[in-house]
Amino acid sequence: MTSLPHPPQPFAGRVGRTYGESEPDWPDPVRPPGGAANVVVIMFDDLGFGQLDAYGGPCRTPNITRLADRGLRYTNFHTTSLCSPSRAALLTGRNHHAVGFAAIAEMASGFPGYNSFLPRSAATIAEVLCLNGYSTYCTGKWHLTPTSEATAAGPFDRWPLGLGFERYYGFLPGATDHWHPLLTEDNHRVPVPDRDGYHLSEDLVDHAIAMLRDQQQVASGRPFFLYLPFGAVHCPFHAPAEYIDAYRGRFDDGWDVERSRTFERQKHMGIIPADADLPPRNPGVLPWDSLDATSRAVYARLMEAFAGMADHADAQIGRLVGALEEIGVLDDTVLMVLSDNGASQEGQRHGSANTERFRNLMPMTPEEMEPVLDGVGGPGSDPHYPAGWAMAGNAPFRRYKRDTHRGGNTDPLIVHWPAGIGDPGGRRGQYLHITDMYPTLLDLAGLEVPTTVHGVEQKPIEGFSFAETIRRPHAGEVRNTQYYEMLGSRALYHDGWMAVTWHRPGTDWSDDVWELYDQRHDFTQAHDLAAEHPERLAEMIALWWSEARDHDVLPLDDRGFDRFIDPTRPAASEDRDVYRYYPGTSPVPNPSLPVFLNCPHSFTVHFTMDRPDDAGLLVSQGANLGGWALCVIGGKALYINNYLQLSTFVTETAPLPVGRRLALRAGWEPLEPGVGTLTLYLDGIEVFREDRVRSAPRGYSMVQEGLCVGCSWGPSVSSRHYDGRFEFTGRIHVVELVSNSAAQLPTG
Repeated sequence: MTSLPHPPQPFAGRVGRTYGESEPDWPDPVRPPGGAANVVVIMFDDLGFGQLDAYGGPCRTPNITRLADRGLRYTNFHTTSLCSPSRAALLTGRNHHAVGFAAIAEMASGFPGYNSFLPRSAATIAEVLCLNGYSTYCTGKWHLTPTSEATAAGPFDRWPLGLGFERYYGFLPGATDHWHPLLTEDNHRVPVPDRDGYHLSEDLVDHAIAMLRDQQQVASGRPFFLYLPFGAVHCPFHAPAEYIDAYRGRFDDGWDVERSRTFERQKHMGIIPADADLPPRNPGVLPWDSLDATSRAVYARLMEAFAGMADHADAQIGRLVGALEEIGVLDDTVLMVLSDNGASQEGQRHGSANTERFRNLMPMTPEEMEPVLDGVGGPGSDPHYPAGWAMAGNAPFRRYKRDTHRGGNTDPLIVHWPAGIGDPGGRRGQYLHITDMYPTLLDLAGLEVPTTVHGVEQKPIEGFSFAETIRRPHAGEVRNTQYYEMLGSRALYHDGWMAVTWHRPGTDWSDDVWELYDQRHDFTQAHDLAAEHPERLAEMIALWWSEARDHDVLPLDDRGFDRFIDPTRPAASEDRDVYRYYPGTSPVPNPSLPVFLNCPHSFTVHFTMDRPDDAGLLVSQGANLGGWALCVIGGKALYINNYLQLSTFVTETAPLPVGRRLALRAGWEPLEPGVGTLTLYLDGIEVFREDRVRSAPRGYSMVQEGLCVGCSWGPSVSSRHYDGRFEFTGRIHVVELVSNSAAQLPTG
């Protein structure tokens, strides 16, 4: 039985009437057992099993390959198939439903397995290590804070510092612009560093190295835990031009050829069995040879951007490893590299140069993307590749991220530990799950799983330590059963067999077709044995339901957009007649704003022009991919609406009076989703009205900036009109939002 924090030590000295008559006693510092290893966990985002060259893929990642060649490649490691759920499982050692993360926080619903509130009964690995004397740091993507708690108002107990990390630098939402990210340091938003050539991956590693040097130069003797979840290689695919251009022409042969090449390299490298079969092309993916020249050129360039981003992230890992070596701790550091899920099909058939378009169900065509190909991957771009490249990236498996086939949940895992690995370059084929990371790290630190943390009894750990597999090549299997569920699709691994079904959203659950695979002899899930073993399949389906009941998987939920806009989900703001926002504050993230999308609403800015040349941003939402802004330019107030880069609507007032308080109101009356009547008022008098103004029908995502007052925190809504922070030089008193959310139009 282990309870944390450790109880205070009784005073063992002696207290007399004076110092000379007394004997001091100092409490011993909290320390893990002697020889406890440092730990670095590096997580990629949306990286498929077959994308790194260390696993036979086409992306050149020499630093990761060096770690694998000097460490271990795991070939049967599994995740949940989605980002937040995998992160929750990694940090808590429990299945994602058991800690409320059935999906991402933006899709939370009011059921125990789905609410996105990490329970105190599942203390994170960072909390446990910190309470045992480790220094704990995180730099990178978090995506584990409920939307109602992800604002500058807090509460902060589900931000990194509230869950065991002593220092944090990165971004809270699920994705961000790598050239201009939504940065958070500790418990507050910070602006992007103002320097030429800035890139998020470099910045994250800069901060990680600085944190470790701070710790090491004090020579405190404490081991450290560094969690580095990159934003790479999640879209948007951003990298310096030289990294992308290094792949020019590399993918011109297309995804079918690349998938086959990866498959053969994997066999040659011993990543997959030599007798494995490659499953057929995923449904809906067209043969590369059937595509026209424009499509092939666009699709190949989007893949070049992805590969350049992976290559660039690898270079940053090389810098981190070099820093560990320089400060003399590399040999005693367990360093793990993994991904949170398989490669993403969210680019759909064509990919995109503006991901806000496909989030609003308005996919781009190759012909639309062709004119902007030269800028793909650079500042202002927003690329994602087509699903065909995700299929190739998940070789040799079926399907994708968000699915429960192996393409969604089988990922690379590399373990590097010079002091603890006896067969550098070895392979490990034991069936592992991301919940196994937590008990393994405690095992390597010589620590027990606590039963109580801060007085709260802990849920049982659902992972199993695979530390013995690191030490011994032929260690036995770690687990024999693991369930999967993601957005309605389901699977169960049991005793070497896998039952799996892909669920089409909106269809009857009873119509789902289950498949059955013998994973011991069919590593790639190429041969469905459901018809040959109906009894076994029935037993496994029954076991899945049992596991689902035990782990809060129910009720099954296949809703899509309706989960994003669930009106019952806790909101950051209580219901008010008027919401007020002020200058000098942090932006309010889009998922945390009150409901005003497709509702009658208005924004009123109360401000004063002290001089005729006062200018700047008054209020905005969104950024270069789509958004709106009220600003003052040339002595006039402007309303700018960037309709997902398809068109930009701009109107302006007459010159504004100087020296007195003004009230500028922009009112919106929706006519249909994404279409409304815009009316501008100055001091209560209508000065402009326009019907059928277009805006994003489903709003702006977590990738885009939220509501900004007084200055821009991200790329401008319209670079033709303003750029940079564009801080208003007059005085903004308050911005008021009034919304009739009860009159929201259905989005369909």
